[in-house]
Amino acid sequence: MRTEKGRVVKAVSSKFWVDVGGSVKVCFARKKLKSDGNIFVGDETEISKERDSYVIERVLPRKNVLVRPYVANIDVCLILLAPEPEPDLLLADKVIVNCLEQGIVPVLIWNKSDLEKEELSEYNDVCELLYCSAATGEGVDRVAELIRGKTACFAGQSAVGKSSLINALLDSPVLEVGELAKKIKRGRHTTRRAEIIPLGEGTYLVDTCGFSMLDAVDMPPEELRLYFDDMERFRKECRFNTCLHLDEPDCAVKAHLGNGVGVGRYQRYKLIFKELDDRRKNKYD
Repeated sequence: MRTEKGRVVKAVSSKFWVDVGGSVKVCFARKKLKSDGNIFVGDETEISKERDSYVIERVLPRKNVLVRPYVANIDVCLILLAPEPEPDLLLADKVIVNCLEQGIVPVLIWNKSDLEKEELSEYNDVCELLYCSAATGEGVDRVAELIRGKTACFAGQSAVGKSSLINALLDSPVLEVGELAKKIKRGRHTTRRAEIIPLGEGTYLVDTCGFSMLDAVDMPPEELRLYFDDMERFRKECRFNTCLHLDEPDCAVKAHLGNGVGVGRYQRYKLIFKELDDRRKNKYD
């Protein structure tokens, strides 16, 4: 049996659209495959042809999975903030933690920079920070460079300008935009399910109804500090190797607040830690 490798770019009911070298095939899945587990948008698969139909034979191992909506094998997450609605930096920090835990590169984007620019220097040592505007083109080519040859998704609140940035990316000369992307650009952007836009040369853009639910960080609270590198780099100066940077004496992180550690970042770290700790306590109550 001859098989081909491809990526699931869309899933509706029992049908799966699989991109095989730039050609999208409508596929069904073997009953055993469906009973063994779900098939997600972003999955790498092996498909075969049976008469006039294509069948998914196997789902290859995933490197990560994001939930609500489910999307697999993400490389880069573009976390959008904007002047309006009021920026939710707690959400941004939770998404960054999720990305780092899943092996996804987070990129923080202040969108609609033509309207207003927020000072976000506390993220300089956390992840790449960009200022973007679909109206002026600021930062768009840099975003295109970051996602080239990768699979990228968006995270953020509603109305932060995701659709406008997608359209700007599709016009960027840095990306080789395929016919499918051009059609989507002219079409709808009221997204009700996850879908991947193939942009050519191995670049995929996940168009979803939003990843705000990525804020559901799930890990032991003691592990949280491992994903705050901007704070954790000072741990060797703390009195205790196991310092959680909370109430311990001689904590170097607290000594560096406002001078190497962002005060806002630290306060949000404590909030996330408390959420995780409360969740664990409620689990066993």
